[in-house]
Amino acid sequence: MKYGTLVRIPEGEDRERICIERFSRLRAMGMDACQLVYKPAVYRPEDADIIRECAKRYGVEISAQFCGYYDELFTWDTFYDYYLAGMNSPIFGESRIRYLLSAIPFMERLGVTDMVVHAGFMSNDPFSESYTRMLSCVKLLGGRLKSRGMNLLFETGGESPVAMLRLIRDYGLGNLYVNLDTANLIMYGYGNPVDAMYTYGKYVRNVHAKDGFPPTDPETCGKETELGTGFVDFERVIRQLLDVGYERYLIIERELNGGNGDAEIIKALNYLKTIVVRQKRKNREKSIGG
Repeated sequence: MKYGTLVRIPEGEDRERICIERFSRLRAMGMDACQLVYKPAVYRPEDADIIRECAKRYGVEISAQFCGYYDELFTWDTFYDYYLAGMNSPIFGESRIRYLLSAIPFMERLGVTDMVVHAGFMSNDPFSESYTRMLSCVKLLGGRLKSRGMNLLFETGGESPVAMLRLIRDYGLGNLYVNLDTANLIMYGYGNPVDAMYTYGKYVRNVHAKDGFPPTDPETCGKETELGTGFVDFERVIRQLLDVGYERYLIIERELNGGNGDAEIIKALNYLKTIVVRQKRKNREKSIGG
């Protein structure tokens, strides 16, 4: 496994200075991979060059670019965001698709093949207008990415696992994958990562390691918490990842405000490494035992 965290590069600041600070700190914490979070007003090739060279200088592999939406016109809830969030929003969808398409040449210059997105809520009803919009958006964006040898990864959360699997199958071009956010599945109230891995495990191409609790209010997501203190069964999830041959990235996503952020990330890193070592040992013992 390769371990990392999110690296956010803000717009409007000295990018080289910020990149040096972020990538050097990541390496000092014992990690060698990341997901880049960068959503400028305009994607510029010279910015891709700065980010790529800084990552290379510090030996950090950018596993994917997490492409958000520049407009920020959503509420991060489980009520209004059915209408506002994602690329299938009936009022903001078109501009968001255009923005994501504009990121493709930037990613190509960056040397990154995987685009991660919060696609929006996916309907369980394949005949609904919402699902039709989603499938059409994915066909357009995914098709453009495929023509460049690139992939589209869906951040899990606002959908049931079977709805995600259906979309991957209906799309059918072979470059649509899952960015498994272990906590979002629980925090949105649609399931849990253990069941989800059983449903679409072979399509997982990147992982956000995060923990949280189920919602207790139908209009808000559940609360995030430190790894190992919420409802995510990391022992089983990592065992399932190993069982499907996943040896790629575990990206620690910490979105809490306040506290000693670096210390929390290092604690999470050690927690994950311990579980991976334990599960690999169990697999070896099982193989030897026949």
